[in-house]
Amino acid sequence: MDYKNFIIRSITSFVLFFLYAFFLYTNHNLILFLIVIFYIFVLFEIAINFTKIFIPFVYVTLSLIAFIMYFALYFDILFFNFLLLIIISFDVFSYFCGSIFGKNKIFEKISPNKTYEGLILGFILSNICSLIYILYFLEISILNILFINLIICFSFFGDLIESYFKRLSNVKNSSSIIPGHGGFFDRIDSFIFSIYILLLFSIFQ
Repeated sequence: MDYKNFIIRSITSFVLFFLYAFFLYTNHNLILFLIVIFYIFVLFEIAINFTKIFIPFVYVTLSLIAFIMYFALYFDILFFNFLLLIIISFDVFSYFCGSIFGKNKIFEKISPNKTYEGLILGFILSNICSLIYILYFLEISILNILFINLIICFSFFGDLIESYFKRLSNVKNSSSIIPGHGGFFDRIDSFIFSIYILLLFSIFQ
């Protein structure tokens, strides 16, 4: 495991969390501003650093539209934080467990660092964190448990999709603007794909 990168990644994650928490408790509308800015940076990274631009650009733009629709029509801070908790806990646990225990690669040609061990342990530990959250802030229901596991799946495939786009353009990271993470696309790749599930759940609840 690269402990130096892990420390840098952890510090950067704390700074991003602090920024989100500041916006959250100052004004909820600032969250819209913050995340739209993230999306704009992702589109900028694609335009500057990718050679295959069209499909990634459309992919991210459609996700941005879905997020704006969700925020304008259905935004609920507890459920939105629930989404972020699932994504972040799965990302952290799968990365950490995969770095320590990972031996068996999943999609080595697309994302060489993904392992079955990281995926399985990330899945289990993210479920535990998410169940604790709904126990205190929401309610335990079949729909909420289904939501947890759909978000984990979409987070995983969102990461793979971004990795595939990078391979097509022969780049390792979308940029190097965020220490320990790479670029904004590297940081919110799971969110970009998962937002559709949040929007659909909000529509039909």
